[in-house]
Amino acid sequence: MNKNEPNYVIRRMTSADIPAVFAIDKASAALYWPERSYHFEVEENEASRPFVAVREDGEILGFIVFWRILDEAHLANFAVAPDMRCQGIGRALLHHGLKVCYDEGARVSYLEVRAGNAPARHLYEQAGYHTVGIRKNYYQDNHEDALLMNLEDMSNTAETQQSTPL
Repeated sequence: MNKNEPNYVIRRMTSADIPAVFAIDKASAALYWPERSYHFEVEENEASRPFVAVREDGEILGFIVFWRILDEAHLANFAVAPDMRCQGIGRALLHHGLKVCYDEGARVSYLEVRAGNAPARHLYEQAGYHTVGIRKNYYQDNHEDALLMNLEDMSNTAETQQSTPL
């Protein structure tokens, strides 16, 4: 980690984190989740693996929500605070979530991403995901297509987590 990157840890999301997570989601996505959805993920959904990147001063820098279902890890939601992007936080969150799911038995991962979200697509491709299909007119706000992306072998990505600085 260089001097310009923030010091942070990645840990499980708690109910106390939800207002900050919701604010990041709202600032990042045209179709953001309702705040009550995060409460469900943290408090009730046994399949949910929600994580946050937290700076030393307690500021939430980003979040990721995976659903681990049997041997599958579904990336459900993911965002980094707009002013904290391009600093490796998203990559660290993605790899952390994949590693946790892999350690719990997941072997493949799936996600949907806006076709026009080039930065996210690039991040996913770097992690080993590849496009396998398209959901035409998927997003309600502008009818943009969603790309279906799969990571067929999580072992390589999960193993690289050990060298990711936190």
